[in-house]
Amino acid sequence: MKFSLDRIAIMSSAGDVNYQEMLQHVSVFGNHTKELNPSKTIIFSENRIGWVYAFYSVWQNRSIAVPVDATATVSDLEYIVRDCTPECMWVSEACEKVAREVVSHLDFDVKILIINEVEKEDIKGSDFDTSTLDQTSYDDNAIALIIYTSGTTGSPKGVMLTYKNLWTNKAGVCDEVPVFNGKRRTLMLLPVHHVLPLMGTVVAPILQGDGIVICESMQGPDIMEALCRGKVGIFVGVPRLWQMLYAGIMKKVNASFVTRALFNLCMKVHSLKFSRFIFAAVHKKMGGHLDYCVCGGAPLDKEVGEGLSALGFHLLEGYGMTEMAPIIAFTRPGDYICGCAGLPLPSVDCKVVNGELCCKGNNLMKGYYNRPEETAEVIDADGYLHTGDLGYLDEKGRVYITGRTKEIIVLSNGKNVQPNEIEYKLEKFENRVKEAAVIQNGDMLMGIIVPNEAWSRNLSDEEVEIALKKEVIEPYNLTVTNYKKLMSIYVYRGELPRTKLDKLQRFKLKDLLKRNRVADELANKVESIKSKVEADDEMSNEMRIIKEYIESEKKVVVHVDDHLETDLAFDSLDKVGLQGFIEQTFGVELQPEMMTTLRSVAEKVEQGKTHVDVSKIDWHDMLLANNSSLELPSTSLFYPLHSKLFKSFLKLNNRLKIVGENNVPKKGPFIIAPNHQSYLDGAIVVSGLSTKTLKNTYFYATEEHVKHPVLKFMAKRNNVILMEKRNLKNSILKLSEVLKQGKNVIIFPEGSRSFDGDMVPFKKTFAILSKELNVPVIPVCIRGAYGVLPRGSRWIKPKKIEVEYLKPVMPENGDTYDSISDKVKGSIAEKLRN
Repeated sequence: MKFSLDRIAIMSSAGDVNYQEMLQHVSVFGNHTKELNPSKTIIFSENRIGWVYAFYSVWQNRSIAVPVDATATVSDLEYIVRDCTPECMWVSEACEKVAREVVSHLDFDVKILIINEVEKEDIKGSDFDTSTLDQTSYDDNAIALIIYTSGTTGSPKGVMLTYKNLWTNKAGVCDEVPVFNGKRRTLMLLPVHHVLPLMGTVVAPILQGDGIVICESMQGPDIMEALCRGKVGIFVGVPRLWQMLYAGIMKKVNASFVTRALFNLCMKVHSLKFSRFIFAAVHKKMGGHLDYCVCGGAPLDKEVGEGLSALGFHLLEGYGMTEMAPIIAFTRPGDYICGCAGLPLPSVDCKVVNGELCCKGNNLMKGYYNRPEETAEVIDADGYLHTGDLGYLDEKGRVYITGRTKEIIVLSNGKNVQPNEIEYKLEKFENRVKEAAVIQNGDMLMGIIVPNEAWSRNLSDEEVEIALKKEVIEPYNLTVTNYKKLMSIYVYRGELPRTKLDKLQRFKLKDLLKRNRVADELANKVESIKSKVEADDEMSNEMRIIKEYIESEKKVVVHVDDHLETDLAFDSLDKVGLQGFIEQTFGVELQPEMMTTLRSVAEKVEQGKTHVDVSKIDWHDMLLANNSSLELPSTSLFYPLHSKLFKSFLKLNNRLKIVGENNVPKKGPFIIAPNHQSYLDGAIVVSGLSTKTLKNTYFYATEEHVKHPVLKFMAKRNNVILMEKRNLKNSILKLSEVLKQGKNVIIFPEGSRSFDGDMVPFKKTFAILSKELNVPVIPVCIRGAYGVLPRGSRWIKPKKIEVEYLKPVMPENGDTYDSISDKVKGSIAEKLRN
């Protein structure tokens, strides 16, 4: 041992214990099982000081430790016991009843020993064995642990970890990177039947001589008390724990203009010392000795990571798996990058195969217990573990995880959705949402939402659902691209299925939904049908007319309280169509933001109608109508000059290559439809246009890009037609007027810049204009711009850009808006693939 026996090893509610006393307790525990000479020993208990004694006594007797979740049910525990066939079990009083019922079902003997009773035994004069804490006294290749995976995707498997596996991890964080240095006490908080908290809060800190502080409660005041009492230097947590801590601190920060301004200043300064000085009071409340906040188990949201750093917390984010005991990579002190898992352990070799991270090293498991075929499925012939995680390595070898292959939702349009990104955004509405899960529902996304209990306690599920749609889903949907919108939700009054490290057990969500929906349907079917029939029977004439219009357009059954967006999947163009229908039929001008439910729309129509003249909305008639009174932007003399200057810059800085100019007609009207990768795309797409064509070409841009008064002034004088969310119809009519005057428009069909360089679904505005006005569409393929100026970047990188004007797509007889859109998108996609 590198440390003295009188040093404090464990601090807990039961008292402080030094290393000699701990080893004496371990020997007492070990004597209770020595005669059995067990090959495997289960530890079935909540976190407590006796858990640590029991664990090290198993190792002292050279038995294999099998930690089990203290909340395991009879069936859970029985599955593990039958799988690994232990000779004995260390069990706390709280878990004894479950353990004894399991043993009563078995056809082999398992001895039960009660931790609470042996904790109290007198250790005076007891022998102790210092070799228990000496790594060299163990056979490196012997199995030290069987950890049963948490079961996020199905039945748990027993992961066999050797002492060599564990010592490799310990060396990485104790010797090669001295996070544990013999002086920093660690908080034992997370359930230690998982390998991350077992290694990080029991094995490494005790064997290194740091010592631990046991906090037996997950309540905030208890955690703070333990941090202060134990002068804790290392706090190991999971993302949801850090998220809650951050949210709690930020409530107080945001309550004052001064603290909010200081926080914003710290975000810009990026100095840990400066942030610790500014927020010294926060650190003092947490004991004042906290050197490292370790996050593992799942990726930490970027906002939380950056925010905690700005508050002065030194984050170390890790990535690992039970199969790697567990560390694959972790961020080194002073090299924290939000969203990055850091460098691999020095002994770990990482590579990416078809987008999947694969790794091998001395910490790779021996295999799954009694499952050689499943072991062979994840460890290839070259000894690499296939993690199932998508990721990449940067130029310095740092690991970035972008998603999990089994969690990704793949929609029919080919877009990949990471549900955890959406779930985090929903859970930020903490006054309404306790927790959320996102699943695929047909070709759309659905949210299972557990409402905030204090808010929803006295509300019916229907009232909660209506409120959530209005106060959570609508605001969220306004901030994301179409394919990430939630089009339906399910209110669930319960706890979502999670592992003890707070990972969602996604494979259980559909069963949970199905089970609860069946119960809901049995309970509510008659009442629901009755209420809907009664509501439909009470429909006014106006409501019935609008209902029939929506049903004919969307090909679904509509009820009076259906929400246009979340129940009926209305997009912005659907709202424009409804807007035109209502204006034409009832003489009422209704703005899109006023359109929520069928009932609310009908009520506004009933109040404002001037006539009733039912006729289906016709885009053709709407666009060909005389709209010459509309005010169009003017063309500045500097517009072509600015474009040519920027073109020169792109040629010098980015080796801009222009291809296919001959596909651009000499005269208009025509629509240019490019893919959208960066802020530079506007300048790129006009780079191949002649000065004459440029003067007659108008951009279609969203209001968000020109919020500043100066930018609005410039837009009006530089051929920019703004997409007005409050009056989208007016914006589309302006586009049609430009085309009818023989001029051209540039429309980015994706609507917003790409998040990853890939295309997102096309909006149909350009296709409607093309078909109804019979004008060609020029697809434009932009390559390289995403790498030059991606989202979040402020600097233009000197990488190559290419723009190619493709063959025009002319609307033909029989073409629909969708078919035109598909032709244009397919043309661009084919070029991007080549």
